[in-house]
Amino acid sequence: MKRLFLILLVTSLLVGCVHAGEKIEINGAEFELPAKYSGGESDNNSYELDDTFSIRCIDKNVPKAIGLWASECDSSEDLNIEGHPVRHFYQYNEHVHDNQSHAYFVSGDSAYEIVWTGSEIDGDIKKVIERAPQSEIADDDFYSGLDVCLDIYKEQRKEQLNRDGEYNYLEAKYKSQSDNQPQDDTRFKEILFTYYVNR
Repeated sequence: MKRLFLILLVTSLLVGCVHAGEKIEINGAEFELPAKYSGGESDNNSYELDDTFSIRCIDKNVPKAIGLWASECDSSEDLNIEGHPVRHFYQYNEHVHDNQSHAYFVSGDSAYEIVWTGSEIDGDIKKVIERAPQSEIADDDFYSGLDVCLDIYKEQRKEQLNRDGEYNYLEAKYKSQSDNQPQDDTRFKEILFTYYVNR
């Protein structure tokens, strides 16, 4: 019996060592990382391990953080992990030659993005989220807030495309008028500045 108890104790210690990682602090919230995601670089607002894993606080620009992934994702789902509302996206990423997931969740009153390689929220990712400080924002408020941020991103993107189109039009018009003259980029910049200021 003692031998069986000793084997169980050693096994549980080994399993604990496999899952034990490091604790990091991002924007005042403490996150406990599994061992396989330990050893990355961190600052006050983010933690990154190569191209395989990252966590960052996205409070300063949620529309930009969520917009591209939400617009072009292969799949999305809303779920709750131990009191944290979560929106999960994944898409194939040519840079890592695999699916890459982005999950947006709340800890305290801040929004965070966690990124990892794969298309599912596995046990390690769930543990990172569930061990973070509890959310102070209701699930429905969080999801509707993300929807509003996505609308803002789409509008900003449309405005940027319009500006780019106008710029390209003005550049082509200016160059066609000055084909017989030396190029004067300073004059072109003045034209653009006047055009945008007077709009």
